[in-house]
Amino acid sequence: METDRRLVPAWLWTLVAVGILGVVIALAVSDRRREPGPSLQFDVTPFAAVDPAKVNFRQTARFPVIVTKPAALARGRGGRMFVAGEDAVVAMDANGKETVRYAVKGTPDCLAEAPDGRIFLGMRDHVEAIDPKGAPVAAWSALDGQAWITALAADEQNLYVADAGNRVIWRFDHAGAMLNKIGERKPGDADAGFVIPSPYFDVLLDPSGALWAVNPGKHGFENYRPNGELISSWYRPGINTEGFCGCCNPIHAAYRSDGSVVTMEKGLNRIKVYTPDAKLLGVVATADMLGAPADAATSCQLETPVPDIAVDDQDRIWVLHGPWQAVLVYEQEKDREVSPR
Repeated sequence: METDRRLVPAWLWTLVAVGILGVVIALAVSDRRREPGPSLQFDVTPFAAVDPAKVNFRQTARFPVIVTKPAALARGRGGRMFVAGEDAVVAMDANGKETVRYAVKGTPDCLAEAPDGRIFLGMRDHVEAIDPKGAPVAAWSALDGQAWITALAADEQNLYVADAGNRVIWRFDHAGAMLNKIGERKPGDADAGFVIPSPYFDVLLDPSGALWAVNPGKHGFENYRPNGELISSWYRPGINTEGFCGCCNPIHAAYRSDGSVVTMEKGLNRIKVYTPDAKLLGVVATADMLGAPADAATSCQLETPVPDIAVDDQDRIWVLHGPWQAVLVYEQEKDREVSPR
């Protein structure tokens, strides 16, 4: 055996050793896994395309938003609209002109103006209130559990607080007294309660003052009485334009005066409008129009270029665009009605 080994030149052993070392290094630093077949790949980018015939709204205005880190948008009284950002809440008129600026501490994730002019701010785990002149009125105690306040809705007597962390809606009076919870899970009832996989959870009032909540994990809307009793619901799961797809959509919603509802989705970033009987009325903006990358739909990212939407007194749709530091305003094209589906 020793004789056989000596017959092999030393340089050849060196060459073999170097070759083996190279193969080991290549295997260690490269991913040699085969790509899954087309049927196993998660790619919903083809569904980002929307039939142009369904886009029956057009952008009619664009206003700059002079706040840092714009985070929330809300309709106010008397034709005003509010935008909230870091350490500020700004009131704008119908033409996007700043009329009032309120200094606040922190960045409200959401806000709502009550009929008496009081402005409520959702500050992650608690609610704060300022008067019509911007003076602080109250800072309520932090909510229990893993609170993450994502939306507010106010009427003459109540403030409804959507809490994505605890997966409930808290009902308070305007003085901060908790009246009841809405949407709590019930033992033995798998269908009860809100399904909220990510921190997006909206609560809103329709033109009649009725309370609605988005149940994002079920891809639809639920109508409740103030005491928490479920009245009705509608859901539209689906990856096509008519439906809501992903883990949890829609993420934002706002009612128009005729009872139709505007919706915003993440993943497949798009804004749509549904009739009062839950049929698709039309598409307001597609992912391309919002500057959203098509591959965002294939990721689990939480970010969206649109932190909030709202509807003004003229039924125009206001879209708060964070990266563009702007509000985009859309109106329906009356000569391009889409047959509801």
